[in-house]
Amino acid sequence: MSVQFTIGAIGVALVSTTALGGITITQGSSAPTYSSTLTFDEPGAPVGVGLAPNSWTPWGVADLQAGDSNQVVTDVTGTPGYGWLGTGNSFYGNFGVVLTRDSDATEFSTQFWDPSGPPSFFGGGAVAFVFDDGVELGFFSFEPAWGGVGDEWINVTTDGGTVFDEIRILGYGFGPTSYIDNASWNAVPVPGAAALLGVAGLIGTRRRRA
Repeated sequence: MSVQFTIGAIGVALVSTTALGGITITQGSSAPTYSSTLTFDEPGAPVGVGLAPNSWTPWGVADLQAGDSNQVVTDVTGTPGYGWLGTGNSFYGNFGVVLTRDSDATEFSTQFWDPSGPPSFFGGGAVAFVFDDGVELGFFSFEPAWGGVGDEWINVTTDGGTVFDEIRILGYGFGPTSYIDNASWNAVPVPGAAALLGVAGLIGTRRRRA
């Protein structure tokens, strides 16, 4: 972990939100559910250990990786001591989660759990990074929820026409296992799709006038 991340963690952990470059990232006890969702309980969604990063392309996710590249989706809520994780399947892996969309988005939310504890000069805490085409737009350092304690929702919003396509949420504790569930986002229509929608609307208008 770099010194920059550690200092940022100390400074930002005192508040519940940060805004950089048109990006606002918040941590809270709840968050909006946006137009597209990935709950890991969808019919036909992959379940198991060592899943390929591109396993979720049918749900608009080009790449989803754990920090150790060992992607796992399973239901652990029945495991003693893990009932607080919610319902159904969760995605997890060591050292954080990196989710890359197949197109730009303007909002994103997810539940996130990690045992890294509070940020400090000696490690710990978690950081949510937001990227577009590989360029970092903003980050947010926070104490992640764990064991039924803390706020589990991370929410990303934009302003001024800002868009993003990648979220990295990384734990900086000693050997942390990070979990996410119930991810959702508002996608920006690709130009071709937007044009087709416009043509379809124009044709419909002409038919009604005829």
